[in-house]
Amino acid sequence: MDKKIKLNFRIDDDYLIVHTLSSIGKDDFSSRKHIKDIVAFQNYAWKKSESCYNLLIGRYSVKEIVAGELRQTIKHLLGFLTDLKKSAPYRKIRKETEKYAEFCRQQWSKNYPFTSTVIKTLTGFNLNKKFDVYITYPSLRNGNNRGDGIIGFGHYEDFRNYATVYLWHEILHSYLRYSDIEHAIIELITDEELRKRLNGGTYPPFVGHKKLAPIKKKLMPRWKQYLKTGHGNIKKFIK
Repeated sequence: MDKKIKLNFRIDDDYLIVHTLSSIGKDDFSSRKHIKDIVAFQNYAWKKSESCYNLLIGRYSVKEIVAGELRQTIKHLLGFLTDLKKSAPYRKIRKETEKYAEFCRQQWSKNYPFTSTVIKTLTGFNLNKKFDVYITYPSLRNGNNRGDGIIGFGHYEDFRNYATVYLWHEILHSYLRYSDIEHAIIELITDEELRKRLNGGTYPPFVGHKKLAPIKKKLMPRWKQYLKTGHGNIKKFIK
């Protein structure tokens, strides 16, 4: 049996709509490219129904929903989503996301033979899991492992092979816990070492979450030694 990580790249319209409508702060954007199309879709949805928009992106409290205050809004929600999917502003969002999904698929397939060997060597893990990867708009930030084999992903290519590096990052969250120390080690494996082996260069300086940089800096002497002599047992390294 062929043991490998298998990614099923998907676009779920409801998820794509909610993620796009929810991305309204400047920190939600990974790029200013196509920002006019994003804002145009958000404005269209807002004008269509403010209450449905707010319900979709979680602006109402549980108390308001349970109390029945939003009964009419909930009743119209499916129709609201159906109208959005048919709209010209959403078709632009969908088209760019389709192009990005294919870009991610091709990049992942091209890099998989090399990167899977690197990750296997650095971790010692059996890389045999399956994931559905729900792709969102590339100008908006999205990277999360939701559990149960589901990953949400979307981001501008800040550097070459960005999608490959950060898909591996999310995959490793299925093998390790979410403590700061383990998250920092995932970043050393993917954001730093895998990125270096794919693109060249050195680290530090670090990429990734700023709050994890001090942990990575403290780990660097042991990490360098691990790269020389300790391949294949990342859990032992963590302990």
